[in-house]
Amino acid sequence: MAYIGRPLQVANLAVQSGTGDGSDTTPITTLDYATTTNGIAVYLDGVRQLAGTDFNVTAQTTLTFTTAPANGVGVDVYFLGLELSLPTPADASVTTAKIADVNVTTGKIADDAITLAKMAAGTDGNIISYDASGNPVAIATGSNGQVLTSTGAGSPPAFETLDAGGFPIGASAYVTGGQAISNNSATTLIFNTEVYDPNSDYNVSNGTYTVPSGQAGKYLTTGHISLPVTDTNLLGLGIKVNGTAKIFQGDYSGATDTGGTAISLILDLSVSDAVTWYCHHKAGTSKTTEVSAYGTGMSIQRIV
Repeated sequence: MAYIGRPLQVANLAVQSGTGDGSDTTPITTLDYATTTNGIAVYLDGVRQLAGTDFNVTAQTTLTFTTAPANGVGVDVYFLGLELSLPTPADASVTTAKIADVNVTTGKIADDAITLAKMAAGTDGNIISYDASGNPVAIATGSNGQVLTSTGAGSPPAFETLDAGGFPIGASAYVTGGQAISNNSATTLIFNTEVYDPNSDYNVSNGTYTVPSGQAGKYLTTGHISLPVTDTNLLGLGIKVNGTAKIFQGDYSGATDTGGTAISLILDLSVSDAVTWYCHHKAGTSKTTEVSAYGTGMSIQRIV
């Protein structure tokens, strides 16, 4: 039949031992725990003794034998149901899986029991947070000067670049020294002199503006160029994002010796997007850009 009563518990029973001398009916002077005659199991050299016949307990801590145990006979007293002694796990025997099995409702791990030394090794500069599933996650170390910012509910925070000195994110530059633009070929413009670039996001060596971490958004992007071409030569200026053209416009100044065109576009850019400006003409031979801040230049600035 089914068991009725308190749930069963498994552990080591408390035990107390002594030795008979052949004359003393109380070889164990005082029991360690308060008990009764039927609350203990008594063995003499491993032989179970009959409670109430071979021994009795009086005053809860005095064990008296009816006949004194013989000299040298081992006396073992097991306390039944009064105290359970749990064994101590061996060093390094409790695994991560066993810790995870602890029921936090009935048996929480003691405060401060899991120390930094018990945590998995990480990367210097990482920060521990939680992901959308509530699981621990390491926030990757940012770059020098970046700050930790919120990325919204359900997403761990991230190290992101703070606007330098409160200035808007963006850059402005123009061509000095002139740049040769080949005939009938889309040529990337290299604006080699910066006017404004607080976060060093524009690369003067390859003419690329890269959207920095944490700065995705809408960018107002402009460009202008001036070349010594006639009004019969096609002159165009365009903008590419990650190598794909977004706008291209052809125009000329109306003069007989110099052509010019300008473009303006709002781009929706993501982090790490690469923005470049390019020129195309059909003047028959290579032409060199006008040399001044007003001749050939660009600007890009985040507005939202």
